[in-house]
Amino acid sequence: MDAKKFDLGINNTEGENVKPFGNSDRYGYMLGDLGNSLLFNLIGSYLLLFYTDVLGIGAAAVGTLMVVARIWDAINDPMMGVLIDRSKPNKNGKFRPYLMRAAIPVGLMAVLCFTVIPGISDSFKLPYAYITYIGFGMAYTAINIPYGSLASVMTSDPVERTSLSTFRSIGAILANLILMGVAPKLVFADGGASAAGFLKAAVIFAVISNICYFLAFKMTTERIQHNVNDESKEKVSLGKSVSMLFKNRALVGIMVASFGLLLAMFLPQSLNPYLYKDYFGNANLVGPASLLSMIPSFLVIPFGGKLVAKYGKKEVTAAGFAIATIGYGLLFFLPITNPYIFIAINCFAGIGTGLINLLVWALVGDAIDYQEYITGKREEGIVYAAYSLVRKLSQAVVGGVSGFALGIIGYQSGAAQQTAEVANGVKNIITAVPFFGVILGLLAMIFIYNLTKSRLEEVNNELKVRRSN
Repeated sequence: MDAKKFDLGINNTEGENVKPFGNSDRYGYMLGDLGNSLLFNLIGSYLLLFYTDVLGIGAAAVGTLMVVARIWDAINDPMMGVLIDRSKPNKNGKFRPYLMRAAIPVGLMAVLCFTVIPGISDSFKLPYAYITYIGFGMAYTAINIPYGSLASVMTSDPVERTSLSTFRSIGAILANLILMGVAPKLVFADGGASAAGFLKAAVIFAVISNICYFLAFKMTTERIQHNVNDESKEKVSLGKSVSMLFKNRALVGIMVASFGLLLAMFLPQSLNPYLYKDYFGNANLVGPASLLSMIPSFLVIPFGGKLVAKYGKKEVTAAGFAIATIGYGLLFFLPITNPYIFIAINCFAGIGTGLINLLVWALVGDAIDYQEYITGKREEGIVYAAYSLVRKLSQAVVGGVSGFALGIIGYQSGAAQQTAEVANGVKNIITAVPFFGVILGLLAMIFIYNLTKSRLEEVNNELKVRRSN
């Protein structure tokens, strides 16, 4: 695309009695994703099990619920993104205030999702699930989109932005470690799901998340204001803003790639309790197996920056997908009956997904910059909302696929033991979907995502020229 000059209306407040970017920002931003991921992953990993084994809702009905909720998100998320883009900053900034406004609502809705109302009738259980689950999704959108957009106004330095992506990834890893180490001990009692355990886990995680949101608000600083001159700012409709997103190949590429990646990550999280309980016959392995799968994510952290500096973000991300494809392919094609062999191969695949997760938020930041490059408008909210919607859609597909598939293979909700056919079916589902998901991600990074190392440098140089004018 030919370079054009735009009046971006950028006001960089760095140096105007604003503390410089530093570790407070990095750790604060990390805590923000720790709070987000604790609740998001708790819902993604255990809500299906809660619905089927505690509330006794049929798996197929749960699958329908997930689909309906995501249809609403397709409307709600872009509206929230535009609302944030059009909001005016106050003394605390444009995005940080939402960390305080939405913290209690998102925590409360997470707790309600795992609450069994005493004496609730069977006919009201499914409507209650609809109300609380959709309510959680709306509250999560209200905090996650501003949080994700925050990084782009904390600093304009590409190295500092990459560090924010790394620390955000660390926050997500820590959240998974807490989830995997704590949740199974609370949720499972005597080998079965416990209603009281689900509620206790939700309350504990909601409290921790609210503390993290508060610290993220206090420790981060917004230094850059975009498009502050409302009089010269062109009013763009929601429809036009959304349509312009499809011209952003970088955004479309990372959305498709992330959809495949998140299928590969979330579906095992959702079905691991079933896999180890029914296929391997040992529910106590759920926690240790999940914890071991996180080790590769820590091991790749020291190498991510060096690999990116030498090869580029797109190139390293594609390599990560290639590694994950090999690992998940082995899990899919090999008739594994030993849980420890399964765990070992899954850890190998985790090297690839660890690399991808280390860079994904930096890729999203580059997509925001690329949107500015092709349109001349700074729209952090709508761009991040589109990406956030893909994350939710992937979670819905996981819930839908998991729920419908469990119903198809004959899973009996509440049964003490499942048949061998059901157990084998769980193993097939939990390996096939991740394998094809990472293949989709690899193809997206190769053929759709267009910001190679050299191309990204060209885009950043052009944006510097426009901003200087």
